[in-house]
Amino acid sequence: MKFYPLTIGGIVDETPLARSFRLSPEAEHAPLFGYRAGQFLTFRIPSAGGPVERCYSLSSAPACDDEMQVTVKRVRGGPGSNWFNDVPRPGDVIQAAPPSGRFVMRRPDRPMVLFAGGSGITPVISLIKQALHETALSPRLFYANTEYDQIIFRRELDELGARFPGRLDCRHHLDAEAGLADAGRIARFAGESTDCHFFVCGPAPFMDLTVDVLAELGADDRDVFIERFTMPDDDAEAEDPADRVAGAGGVASFRATIDGEDHEVPYSAGETLLDCMLAQGLDPVHSCKDAHCGSCMVIRKSGEVAMHKSTILSKRDKERGYILLCQAVPQSADVWVDCDA
Repeated sequence: MKFYPLTIGGIVDETPLARSFRLSPEAEHAPLFGYRAGQFLTFRIPSAGGPVERCYSLSSAPACDDEMQVTVKRVRGGPGSNWFNDVPRPGDVIQAAPPSGRFVMRRPDRPMVLFAGGSGITPVISLIKQALHETALSPRLFYANTEYDQIIFRRELDELGARFPGRLDCRHHLDAEAGLADAGRIARFAGESTDCHFFVCGPAPFMDLTVDVLAELGADDRDVFIERFTMPDDDAEAEDPADRVAGAGGVASFRATIDGEDHEVPYSAGETLLDCMLAQGLDPVHSCKDAHCGSCMVIRKSGEVAMHKSTILSKRDKERGYILLCQAVPQSADVWVDCDA
């Protein structure tokens, strides 16, 4: 992954624990930083033990914002989020890789229902701004927070509602007043119609509950889009190099479907499926290569694989056959992965 300099043009304190950063690339690198609403940037952040890489969602939208913007909420013990909230100043330069991510609008004519918990609003507000500025859609948002002063983008959501009257339905849920959001509240907000696209981002329990409720309501898995991030600091499945899984002996190749074409990809012992595909000039969607952004999630159509780390995948993800290309090694000779699913 290649990193490029971005200049911090301004910083906004969104809540006592979250800040937004307006960012601009150098002119020669500007084409690399064209992005779609809902995507994220991967940053290389200085630390005492050497640079660390962290992914943060873009809260801006190309349709209405002149500069890119990421929003970072402080996480206890998190070197990336604490650095962002303590160190940078306007005019500073930070290193970032070009935008990535698949948490994006698919169809501008399909109704959107969005569920956000806490800082999960970051890519969600990007999608809302795109929908309001570029389409005739009337997005509906269920937004859960612990308490009032933790509502990121509260003013901006109010302003969007006033600027586009009758189009943005924003329902706030505060745990301090109503308890944790439960299945009943989520189901009532989702409504009976499943003929729409659902977008879900937030803490893992909130996302898992929401996805389960949508499944019970009859939503098609293909219409539910989830943005998951886990940071190495919080990863209970932190990898011990001695525990790395190995590919099965005798596996010569695996099958990969990407951009509508099937490829027979030679397998090199000890490498992940992603590294083997990249070595053959294929370029599946990927970013961090460390199992905390989920960009390289694909469907395993056949065969068996093992993964070094898989915390970012929920139980439902695994049941549906999702794997991480950056972590998977083949355990049988008939592995077939579909990068287009």
